[in-house]
Amino acid sequence: MQDLVQALAQSIPAAVNEMNEIRIPQLEAAWGRGFCEEMANEGQVTVEIAKNYARPLNNAIFRHTQLILPEYQENTVNGSDYSLRGCLIEDKNSFSEGNGWVGNGFAKTPLHLLKKFTVNDQGRITGCFAALVDLSQCTSGWSAKTTATNRSVIQFAVADLPHLQVIMGTIKSNKKYLKPIPAKIG
Repeated sequence: MQDLVQALAQSIPAAVNEMNEIRIPQLEAAWGRGFCEEMANEGQVTVEIAKNYARPLNNAIFRHTQLILPEYQENTVNGSDYSLRGCLIEDKNSFSEGNGWVGNGFAKTPLHLLKKFTVNDQGRITGCFAALVDLSQCTSGWSAKTTATNRSVIQFAVADLPHLQVIMGTIKSNKKYLKPIPAKIG
């Protein structure tokens, strides 16, 4: 997996540049107004950003990664999004400042590519944390979904630090949980 880590370290900045320079302006054109106006009345801006940015951002990261590592393939089945030499990989984005990620409550393959992005007031991506983690090695896991929601959340305990292979950014150890810190990008 070290070759995937290296490929992602190269491809994420290129994909973020593509998002900021091409894809986000295209989204603004499709909305018929700029980011600030589109998001002005949104109560949950990070949720709306995630809904609008996830697919073009993931597609850009995938395309740039596959140029470097052609065996990296899309494999969108329940519980995974990509594969590399038969190993399934689940992909999760977050645009929040919190410590964790939100999922859909379905069972997932153990290997996860976790990304956390920061966005400025103009809607451009300015930071990224990314890590590859094998959940089967961690004490932390996805929370159980409840009758009120089919969503699950995951955040990592300090004990899980050795199992997070950081691609971009850093991790701060708080008392109980790890805090992903995005690196400046874009």
